[in-house]
Amino acid sequence: MAFLVVVSYQEILVSFDHSNDAREQIRQAIDIVDLVGGSLTLRRQGRLYVGLCPWHEDARPSLQVNPDRQSWKCWVCNLGGDIFSFTMQREGIDFRQALELLADQAGISLARNAGKRDYQPGDPRDKRNLYQAMAWVEQQYHQYLLKAAEAAGARDYLAQRDITAESIARHHLGYAPDQWQWLLDQAKSTPHSPALLEGIGAVAKSESGRVYDRFKGRIIFPIRDSQARPIAFGGRILPANETERSAKYINSPETRLFSKSDQLYALDLARQAASKANSLMVMEGYTDVIMAHQHGIANAVAVLGTALGPRHVQLLKRFADKIILILDGDDAGQRRTNEILELFIAAEVDLRILTLPDGMDPCDFLQTKGQKLFLENASTAVDALEHKVQSVLQGIDTVNDTHQSHQALEEILGTLAQAPGSQSSRNESRRLLEQQILSRLARQFAVAEEVLRTRLIEIRSQQQSSRPAGPREPIKHPGADKTWQPLDPKEVELLEILILDPDLVLSALENIEISALPTETGRSLYTLYARLAADGQRPEFGYVLTQMEDPQLKSILVET
Repeated sequence: MAFLVVVSYQEILVSFDHSNDAREQIRQAIDIVDLVGGSLTLRRQGRLYVGLCPWHEDARPSLQVNPDRQSWKCWVCNLGGDIFSFTMQREGIDFRQALELLADQAGISLARNAGKRDYQPGDPRDKRNLYQAMAWVEQQYHQYLLKAAEAAGARDYLAQRDITAESIARHHLGYAPDQWQWLLDQAKSTPHSPALLEGIGAVAKSESGRVYDRFKGRIIFPIRDSQARPIAFGGRILPANETERSAKYINSPETRLFSKSDQLYALDLARQAASKANSLMVMEGYTDVIMAHQHGIANAVAVLGTALGPRHVQLLKRFADKIILILDGDDAGQRRTNEILELFIAAEVDLRILTLPDGMDPCDFLQTKGQKLFLENASTAVDALEHKVQSVLQGIDTVNDTHQSHQALEEILGTLAQAPGSQSSRNESRRLLEQQILSRLARQFAVAEEVLRTRLIEIRSQQQSSRPAGPREPIKHPGADKTWQPLDPKEVELLEILILDPDLVLSALENIEISALPTETGRSLYTLYARLAADGQRPEFGYVLTQMEDPQLKSILVET
């Protein structure tokens, strides 16, 4: 079918240095919620996510992320688009640079890039090779656990821990033979060079330069990203091999694929259940999570040998509104709880603390008490602020010990001050809880409630004044000089129809010529839909965004 084209494709299309297939692969590989959430705090709001826009003074969340459309939009400064335009805006780069950056992040090759990414198989500089090597190593360890006679001790250990064959398969558990060179020997007939295996942390190098298998003699717990790609390993030494010098657990080192400060164990398996329940349970150990999933508690994740940090809080907040922190009931677990409360309170996360009885960990509790009693305990988890008050006041004589009472009061108010003030907080229940705690403290410490509130305001003001400066000015990135006209209402109606049903493009062209649209903006967008349909492509919303370079035009389409 012939149709009239009145605008240049160069206004809206990417130069054809890179294949459309690669761009589409990148779009599908990188979830926009993960990408945007890596730069700012997002919270769920129905089917969408919202956050404070970093490109203008934003007191209330005006930036919106739509996971269904894989798009983002700030309704104040009118920026918006897809993963490419967000990266352009965040980094101040042009489309081609954003494409290459995201391709590297996703481990996808850009076939026609002037030889810049023309790496050979096994070259550790190519992120694709890193992902492929990780998947290969995971499979080697998994198959060894399942089939090798030498892995009988590992299988016996897992059976003693009541970890079933189904759980071994679900979590891709493995075993690394207790040999210095086993993995290196297995890799000799593959593209996975020693340098590549070292790049993913599977092997290590001694001071003398000798390369050896890092996880030898250990049960392997693969750590996967939110796209379910293996990116690291945790290793637990078998009890029979334990010595005073050997660490019970080790994790992969930091690599191009893995940073323990922004990953959680089993999040790839838990995210669907977390979305359904609108809650996540955070535990301490791999076996805790495996046992939870085995008992049907599929919204459980674990930290990776490190304390929860700010990036973990942002990550958790993206997947659920309520977080239940389930740490061991020992003294060390209680200390770790107090260390991280303020992070969650400052982020206005509904954090609950569950302390298991008798110093038990979740794995032991589930094995001995069962799922029903575990969930009953979880339903009684204490709010983070209330937990703080209880833990600080434990053992303190608030009547006779003035010094200790003053210290305790200052500590509690300091934690309470981490939450936004009652005027700025969007959480009505949080404001009510703050009021209840102040009333309780006033009675318990025999101090006027108004005095406590004044002191709370002082501490909150001091904390806010010491925090980093506000958001950056909007970045002017290359290629953003053109100004597009607003769409005509009739053009908006047409584009809404095409977004809802991309299969109607050819039918629309039979009735509405491109030249009939009143604005250049509308003609440009309609032209793109027409070209894709004529090429046999189904112009779904996300795919259309991928074909566009101009960020302002992307923003206009997102707003439609």
